[in-house]
Amino acid sequence: MYTALQNLCPCAVMERSVPYRCYSALRIICDACCRVPEERQHILPHKARGKAACGYIMLDNSDSLVEQKAKYLGECTVDQAEYQAIIFALDRAAAFCREKIVIWLDSEVIAGQLSGWYCLRSELIKPLFDEVKKLELRYKSVTYFHHSRGSFWARAADKLANEEYSRLQKG
Repeated sequence: MYTALQNLCPCAVMERSVPYRCYSALRIICDACCRVPEERQHILPHKARGKAACGYIMLDNSDSLVEQKAKYLGECTVDQAEYQAIIFALDRAAAFCREKIVIWLDSEVIAGQLSGWYCLRSELIKPLFDEVKKLELRYKSVTYFHHSRGSFWARAADKLANEEYSRLQKG
């Protein structure tokens, strides 16, 4: 017997959402913008706080757009904003894929921390790092890569985050 549930991928059924196509792999480009006020710019970048937003672009194996989203984060550090962008994307990707996730970041340090190449020393970041690692368990594999800020998709993700920041600063 044919049911409406046959139109849903297992990911969507598990998430109890609307029908989505299941993908065997996704490429996600994440970025965040954090505007640190001038009076705080003398503080180390990983400790200075400012208002932030993040965004991601999710692509399938043929580089077709699956989804793009942005959200305002409030006040946080630059590193916290980058980690929250990854959390936002990983949480949402579960609706489309449970297999292979490849995440591209413009932060070499964060890509290195999540890949196990760099040590994580900041107490502010440890809870966010743990949240990312917990979300990784939803997938068969998650890999992190660093890319330059000048690449096409990096600029697109950056624009998404900046537009969300600007949109909410006008209000």
